[in-house]
Amino acid sequence: MTRHPDNATPFAAILEDGWLCGPWRRPTNNSSHEAGTIHDDATAKGLGFRSGTVAGSIHMEQFLPLLLHAFGPEWQCKGSLSLWFREPSADGEAVRAMVQAASTGRREVRMVRADGAEVLSGSASAGPDQNGALRQRLAAMRPGDPPRMLAPLLVGFQASGLPTRVPQADVERRLPIITECLPAFALPAGEALAPLSAAVHALRVFEERLPIARTGFVGLFGGIEWQWLNGPMVVGRAYEVSGRVLAVTDSPRSEMLWTETTLHDPANGLAIARMLMLSRLLKESSPLWNQGAAQP
Repeated sequence: MTRHPDNATPFAAILEDGWLCGPWRRPTNNSSHEAGTIHDDATAKGLGFRSGTVAGSIHMEQFLPLLLHAFGPEWQCKGSLSLWFREPSADGEAVRAMVQAASTGRREVRMVRADGAEVLSGSASAGPDQNGALRQRLAAMRPGDPPRMLAPLLVGFQASGLPTRVPQADVERRLPIITECLPAFALPAGEALAPLSAAVHALRVFEERLPIARTGFVGLFGGIEWQWLNGPMVVGRAYEVSGRVLAVTDSPRSEMLWTETTLHDPANGLAIARMLMLSRLLKESSPLWNQGAAQP
């Protein structure tokens, strides 16, 4: 497990070639023990990856100090971060977050590995953004092969009133290994703010309601767009989630599920955050797509 003893130390962003750059960090693959997933070395290598992958939601944590530097503290109330994941990183592999230094509104963002590969690219804004990088990708998608793993799922499927929260104990376990640990993450229960990776996980309760099989394939994040509406999110507080399926698309290697979820505070009725997520279900991992398998 990669620990970050300096993760709570504020850093000065470095200006390089028009980008605000954070320090090189080594994110931890804290799901490597989950056998049969893309985070497990054996499974990932069997599907052509170098090793088990670090979840894209963990990479989101590394951008927060840069976004606060670029947009100010209001980013945690109304800001957005929209990411398209390109190349995975491995446990402990050095990566660097970067935010475009000068822009009148939406700014480009990216993350690179030490070998120069681009881990992700996208956009960020100080306020509401209906045309972020991931939403642009969705708009450009065209129909492909009919889905097999996602065949039972209808576009427009929705659910609401799903209870969720970010447990204090979960955040405390993450604090030693999080790449950027803001002081607000370590406040007492009921006051601490949720790291982005924990907030993303809290909205995934919608996936539990989807009428699809839970096994028989390997999935990974293809992209995540996070939009604060009335943020931030408080650790330990009870929230509710509503969600809907926006699209099911296709690529040569994966079936692609697009969902949009919204986090609500039932105490005051406010919408706290909205998340657009692209989940990739790898065709090679499913007997429905493997050569020689029975076709539906």
